[in-house]
Amino acid sequence: MATRTISGTLDTLESDGSEITYVGSTAACDRSENIRGFRVNPGGTGDIIVKLDRSTGVKSIEIFQEDVYAGSSAPSGYKGFSNVEQNGKGKGAVAMTVSNAAKDYLVILKTDGYSEVTFGGTVDVP
Repeated sequence: MATRTISGTLDTLESDGSEITYVGSTAACDRSENIRGFRVNPGGTGDIIVKLDRSTGVKSIEIFQEDVYAGSSAPSGYKGFSNVEQNGKGKGAVAMTVSNAAKDYLVILKTDGYSEVTFGGTVDVP
């Protein structure tokens, strides 16, 4: 398992690993103009764990298998959705159990839509 560092803004994403790619507000995650996302391509089975250590303007974070919104399972102690705004301090964590490494996973950030949106954290990729 590799731990990748991520950071971004409303329109950018930086990662120190090639398994993570920014999808912005493309058709894959365009549920409103305040949605941004990135794709995780796991190299094997295990758990994808996304942790936001800091954020400004991020309301929630969610993870799911790209081709199946409902029905994916989260590992013990984690959920597929985290209300970052309610948790306070700009922090949150989500996770998903990868049973088929051929599938991609989407991480969706719902934001307040302002240009001051920033976030940083880690992604554990199997």
